[in-house]
Amino acid sequence: MLKKLFAAGAISIMAINGTVANAAVVSLTNTYALNSALAASNDNYNPQGIGFDSSANELLFVEQSAQNIVRTDLTGQILGTRTLVGGQGNHYVVSVAADANKYYFSDYTCNTGCIDLYSIGKTSGSAVALSTEVAGFGGYPIDVRNGYLYRTNVSNNYDFSNLHNIRISSMSAVDTTLQTLTLSGAGIADFSVDTAHNSIWVLDYLASASVRRFDLGTGALLDTFALGLDGLTAGLTFGNNTLYYYDWNQSGSSLKTYSISGFPAETGTVPEPETYTLVLASLGLLAFVTRRRKAKQVS
Repeated sequence: MLKKLFAAGAISIMAINGTVANAAVVSLTNTYALNSALAASNDNYNPQGIGFDSSANELLFVEQSAQNIVRTDLTGQILGTRTLVGGQGNHYVVSVAADANKYYFSDYTCNTGCIDLYSIGKTSGSAVALSTEVAGFGGYPIDVRNGYLYRTNVSNNYDFSNLHNIRISSMSAVDTTLQTLTLSGAGIADFSVDTAHNSIWVLDYLASASVRRFDLGTGALLDTFALGLDGLTAGLTFGNNTLYYYDWNQSGSSLKTYSISGFPAETGTVPEPETYTLVLASLGLLAFVTRRRKAKQVS
């Protein structure tokens, strides 16, 4: 029995620590000029959002004042638009994500008078509140991957400088937090989950921003890439081993793509958040067994 538990713990430990720090290389591959529809008039403090729909292999764009989701191919060419009906008017949308069935977005239209997180069908229907969370000020970045919702803590001003946490929950119970990761450094302008490399990619909330990579299991900082990007009115997402950076500008927006390389040939699979407790339990059991063996040897 002890051997079985130890084996299970060893597999999980390897999964959590499967990514090798400082291994990634991020290289600019293309810059695309975007349609004027993705340079909507400015409003308020202007965080913008970009997401990746893996089921459709499409990029998703939201602009704070546009009240829609714009679908594009991977070069930023517009494929269609989903109008955001329902909700609370959806005038201050700041982040977007998707799974196979729905789109998800964060909106702070009426501050403490409105729900902050919604889902909407991809082709029809109105927006429906996904969470009971209600907070003032400026919403928060989100991502949805493999049946889990990832979102930051809520902003406490009209900026994202206080965003340092990633909350993880199942899509079946989004207000039950399974794990919270605390990320060091500047505030989180936007982020994206990369399960292939056990990573979270973060765009700093700074005028000259770096992109940072954190361990998805522990929140430890793994890499910093000093790319000098605008992090105040921009978005970041990950898909197809590529980072997609949305540089919103009212006089003309652009999409930059960055290839990722340098990882070891094999990386561990991130365990589901519910398994972290089992990992810790197996670690404690291993320590207990080690102490007992040492005690027997001394006696």
